[in-house]
Amino acid sequence: MKIKVNGNGYDIEILGNKAKVNGENIDVTLNEQEILINGKKFYLDFIEEGEPSLMIINGMTYLVSKSAVVGISVRELKAPISGLITDVLVRAGSEVNKDQPLVILEAMKMENQIKSPLKGRVREIRVDKGQSVKTGQVLVTFE
Repeated sequence: MKIKVNGNGYDIEILGNKAKVNGENIDVTLNEQEILINGKKFYLDFIEEGEPSLMIINGMTYLVSKSAVVGISVRELKAPISGLITDVLVRAGSEVNKDQPLVILEAMKMENQIKSPLKGRVREIRVDKGQSVKTGQVLVTFE
């Protein structure tokens, strides 16, 4: 299967407690709240189902989507979960880099950096600091 994590593509094949990621074999053990990858433990704080899904691993936020399509043009950045906007780090017209934090979203008592999926220019910021947002609500649009 092909997945994207924060905009980076991976080819994954699951074989029991082993996985092959981009051709590299790794050992994987998954428990309810943690995953062990090649002997290193990662804590899964929250997973939201959907497309894309939101995963918080060791306090870092990751957007995960299943996709066989590469090069999709992204024009909107949507809230992966419901929460409170605690900071807006860019303005309309700002040039941004891929993976640059754009908005801080607090959910379940954790601050999550919502990062740019692309290198480009911000067209519009559709949220303000202190605003509550719902899953799927558009936060930022791009030119």
